[in-house]
Amino acid sequence: MGVRLDNPSIYQKDMYKAAFDVIDKADKVRDKVYKIVSGVKGAGDKSTQLLGLGDLERHETEGQDINFKSSAQGWTYYVKYWTFSGGLSLTFEAVQDNVKLGNYLDELAATWAGSSEHTKEEFAARPFNDGGTLSGNWVFNGSWMDNTDPSGNLMYDVQPMFCLSGNEYTHKGGGTYYNSVAGLTLSPVNFQTIYVLHTATNNRTELDRPMKMKIDTCLTREGADYLMARRIFETTNGLPGGQMNDKNIYEGMAKPLAWPYITDDAYYLGEAKHKDFQFHERQTPLIDFFEDKTNKGYKASFVERYGVLIKNRPFTRGGGSSDA
Repeated sequence: MGVRLDNPSIYQKDMYKAAFDVIDKADKVRDKVYKIVSGVKGAGDKSTQLLGLGDLERHETEGQDINFKSSAQGWTYYVKYWTFSGGLSLTFEAVQDNVKLGNYLDELAATWAGSSEHTKEEFAARPFNDGGTLSGNWVFNGSWMDNTDPSGNLMYDVQPMFCLSGNEYTHKGGGTYYNSVAGLTLSPVNFQTIYVLHTATNNRTELDRPMKMKIDTCLTREGADYLMARRIFETTNGLPGGQMNDKNIYEGMAKPLAWPYITDDAYYLGEAKHKDFQFHERQTPLIDFFEDKTNKGYKASFVERYGVLIKNRPFTRGGGSSDA
């Protein structure tokens, strides 16, 4: 008994259902770390930071004129929407003779959806895993069409996302900062070191004004680091590593979050879903099933597009290295 394919759209509908069932049930972490932005358009995007008009001036005399200035520009941020796809060719005979084609296509769509979630998670974790690499990584390159990202594979200021002491990044106001300490394993004492660095040292705007730098998440690999994070932030009495049964002042300061896609030997403290840490969903999975007119066979395809837009540095790293 042959298979009639008078309406391939019926198969497409079932493939979408099978794919999104997998996607909806996926145990993803990226949406707990990034601010997810949907509905974006084009091949990419860029935006320019406005630094404001500087400090307000105190009037020393009555009737003193206002000093009118032009707004200064800061960094330009770029994001490229990368395309990821998968495809399959089926011969005319294979399709016509396969009485269970619908089941096969559903399984295919589910497999693609699983691969999609894996690729997205690996992509989203890349800024952490390769954020200290001195030469950068392609995930930071926001060049698209005739819009060339001048920072290439590095952050907007031509520095890695995580900078060590001695390789500081520089603000437009002239201040220099680092947001990574190599060789620092996760412990209560080392958490305090990174906490102070993040909230009290690097708490400066691009004009080097004091600002609030929030920490609500401790991102780690699965395993020992995650268990240590739970000890630090979820223990009420008896500070881990201490001798006295004193109150744990670190309790509840951050939420431990384990991500299997973190491969660097490091932990990251910062604010989850920060407005400057964005995952752009340009094209949700697009599934097609159609006839190849040249040989009467059929083809199935799966395509999606996304990118990351990172402004400023919402996370500070403990551990890792410049070659991570």
